[in-house]
Amino acid sequence: MTGIRTVVIAAIALASPAAWACDEAEYQRLSEEQTRLAQRNAWSGVERAYQRLLKTRCELRVDQHQLGAESARVLGKTFDQLERLQLALELEDDPEARAQLESIEAAFGRVKIKGDPRRPPTLLRDVLPFAPDQQKSIEWARTLLAETGSFDGMLPAGEYVVGGELLLVEAGQPVELALPRRRNRVVDDTEPDQREGPAPSGPKGTFRYLLPIVHIGPSWLGTPETNRITTLSDGGHQFSPATSSVFGFTLSAGAEAGLTYGEPALGVAAGLGYTGGYGLDTFHAVSAWSLFVVRPGDARFAIGPQYQMLFGSGTGVADWFDRGQDPTSQPREDLRYSGWAWGPGLQAWAGYCPVDFEPFQGVVELGGTWHSDGARSYFTVGLRLGIVPRVPRFNG
Repeated sequence: MTGIRTVVIAAIALASPAAWACDEAEYQRLSEEQTRLAQRNAWSGVERAYQRLLKTRCELRVDQHQLGAESARVLGKTFDQLERLQLALELEDDPEARAQLESIEAAFGRVKIKGDPRRPPTLLRDVLPFAPDQQKSIEWARTLLAETGSFDGMLPAGEYVVGGELLLVEAGQPVELALPRRRNRVVDDTEPDQREGPAPSGPKGTFRYLLPIVHIGPSWLGTPETNRITTLSDGGHQFSPATSSVFGFTLSAGAEAGLTYGEPALGVAAGLGYTGGYGLDTFHAVSAWSLFVVRPGDARFAIGPQYQMLFGSGTGVADWFDRGQDPTSQPREDLRYSGWAWGPGLQAWAGYCPVDFEPFQGVVELGGTWHSDGARSYFTVGLRLGIVPRVPRFNG
């Protein structure tokens, strides 16, 4: 038994350094990403990069903690800003960082609010502070309360009403508020001391977010020749294009709504699209679509049904086409055609969001569509650039 215990202890001792070793490659990549995003003022991305840097188990530099503090300030995460400034000051005594720390301690108080996540409380303040970072901290608290029913962070000194209960925040003083598990007391909008000020930026109603989306990019459209022969009332065959493929572009616009904040976040999207193909043959396709969207991290996957109408014209009809024409003077490959097609289909896209510009992200996606008019299928494949909502994820 003693021998087994010795082996176990030795295994743990050997495994521990590996488990806590610094991931140098990931640390270097995230360091460069954090700096690059900060130069573009993409602070949501800087915040994500900082949190991922912490997970590398590497020792962070002063400038990385300072960038993390700045991203927290911009997003309203004041307590996180304070902690990161303290980490930076432990490594290097910087007058500017110390001044920021003292400013927080002089204007903010530590606040813990415990509410019911099933009936999230509202956070009201008669007059909002003038300073933008103080306004942001209130917005962040409102958003977390709306999502989780609770808040643990910092708020500017002043009087608040939370779920119908008075909350007095004093600079440098911690305060806790535990709300009873009941419905929030109705606030009378006519009472001047109950005014809310600007609406919180957190989720409202069913959706966690609801923002427009736009995509554009090059595409290929193709349709194989059908073997289905359609005979008209005069005994001749209906015109049907031969196999055709054209290059052009695709454009779509609509809206995306978030359903969850989880990882991955789930959502839905709907809108209209246009695909054009140009050359010896010309196609114009207009579609209405709805998609189920999965957002793991900065990736985006979308799939769903569509209904498409397509107009096409060009040269070359199916090999089986016969209306009694002279194959020598009127070969099938020289015959002109035009017509409409419509029917249900499907589209799917996979992409990555490399750029942040609050509240949106830039996305690069690869995917395509399919639809059938009952006689033949129509396919598109495209690479497109677009703008989609940035998914709000709560880590504080």
